[in-house]
Amino acid sequence: MSINKTNGIKWGPFTLRIPFIHIKLLPSEFVQGLLIAGATALAGVPVAMALGLSLEQSVAVCFIASFLITSSPLIFGEPMAAGWITPALPLVIAFFSSKGLYDGQYNDGEGFRYMAAMAIEFTFLVLILGVTGFGKILIEKIPNALKSGIILGAAIAAFDQIFIDDYQTYIGNAPIATFTILIICTITTFSEPFKRLGENNKFIKIIASLGLLPGFVIAGLVGYFSGEITWEFGEIFFVPPVGEVYQQTSPFVIGFPKLSYFLEVFPLVFIGYLLLFGDFITGTEIIKEAQKNRPDEEIDINLNRSHNSVGIRNLLGTIINPFFPTQGALWTGVHVIVVQRWQEGRDVMRSLFDGIGSYYLMGIPLLFFFGFFIDLMTPLVYLALGVTLILTGIACSYVAMSLVKKNSEIAISIVTGFFVAFAEFKMNDQMVAAPWIGILIGILLCFVLIDNTKLEKDIV
Repeated sequence: MSINKTNGIKWGPFTLRIPFIHIKLLPSEFVQGLLIAGATALAGVPVAMALGLSLEQSVAVCFIASFLITSSPLIFGEPMAAGWITPALPLVIAFFSSKGLYDGQYNDGEGFRYMAAMAIEFTFLVLILGVTGFGKILIEKIPNALKSGIILGAAIAAFDQIFIDDYQTYIGNAPIATFTILIICTITTFSEPFKRLGENNKFIKIIASLGLLPGFVIAGLVGYFSGEITWEFGEIFFVPPVGEVYQQTSPFVIGFPKLSYFLEVFPLVFIGYLLLFGDFITGTEIIKEAQKNRPDEEIDINLNRSHNSVGIRNLLGTIINPFFPTQGALWTGVHVIVVQRWQEGRDVMRSLFDGIGSYYLMGIPLLFFFGFFIDLMTPLVYLALGVTLILTGIACSYVAMSLVKKNSEIAISIVTGFFVAFAEFKMNDQMVAAPWIGILIGILLCFVLIDNTKLEKDIV
């Protein structure tokens, strides 16, 4: 182990950076992270509650996930703004719904035994593919039509969850506030005219840089004045009940999953890995493009190290609280914002790690300890999850379509996507989600519809 004041403390392939010693606090990024990261992280509360945890325990689940995410740049030295593997979330929710485990009942911890199976399997898959270097080869050899279909399936599952299966939960209880946040966040995230206005208007540029926060604020006010949202405030301080969550969710307490569970969840784990690797590539390209303007700070990008970082974080999460897919590689919106500021020069941001470290609250999700913040955000958590799923669906849709060019590839993508999202089979008199059926159909269609000579070059 060696210590360098600029670069941090080396441990193995990783680098530990201690706040205020190796990382400089940047007020702008710190305030944005305090509000946006704290609020967005609570989108996991409805998921944890649907699996049978109380509100307080669900907040603790989000605290654990956020703490592990912040370890990515600070403890492991990853130069990317880490986040969830968000596109996998609607498929995970659909899986639990199909098994009757997404009904708000604890069910003797059965849901978290499945979560443990996902987290354990994902951990080993990421670590093995990272150490061997086979991950990159695997992703490169999968036909674009199949990749597109899997990503499109995540988008379809997200829209189905929000607008059909759980419409009353996500929209019906607060339709005015929900459509307000959807409209605002869609504009600030995807609108080209809005981005163009931001080039010449400092106020609009600031609004755009705040991500989902403006939509939350305005939707909250609209919901309050329309009577859809009410607040009740209690204790000033809040201590996340991490111990209770460990007792209710850790496989070391509730028991490890059966072998059959690992077989059932493997398609979801495999899809999660495909999406994770896409995030690795996206985050890397964003840094490489900006690196041209910052030759003074050479960013060390190492995908094997990145695999190991994600794998270890998922392993720690499995021990304390398995909650797949919250431990990923990239929060794209935050990554873009921080990297753009970094490339403006050393006088704006000394180091990329100063920006990422400040955005991630210097390693501690501070707002989780304030009861006022929890009470403030509690009525908004379904808005947060709903807008997260819908924006994920939109983003996945255009990414999926950008991967395919020929009519045959588009056909494969659409058919694969629908089967990934909706395929089910009967098990013990119960219909269970089966995204693996979509993957198999997609592979078959690739051989039938795509030029076999080209396909063989792609996958051999």
